[in-house]
Amino acid sequence: MKFEMLRRSEAPLGTALRWIAGAHVWHLTPEQELKLRPIAQEEDNELRNMYALNLREIDGILDHAQDRMNPILRLDQEQRLRQMAEERKQQLEQWFNVPEPPLP
Repeated sequence: MKFEMLRRSEAPLGTALRWIAGAHVWHLTPEQELKLRPIAQEEDNELRNMYALNLREIDGILDHAQDRMNPILRLDQEQRLRQMAEERKQQLEQWFNVPEPPLP
């Protein structure tokens, strides 16, 4: 559920670089594109750092919840919860590690 909420509410990584890559529609001069590219890359770096922090915080919150649930569950349920948590972590890591788009 957290994975789906994040996917819907957050802008994907590489947004600024995609914006620059599509800037040919605006008829930017090479000089303008050269000046805009570092700004876009800095924005992407800042977003990646923020997403990495968010991922660690989300992980901590969900791990804490799992720790509180485990004593209530039977062993088989606890194992299933652990498996689901691992799948969730992989999905979050995969989502936050979206590859950068190719530069034009």
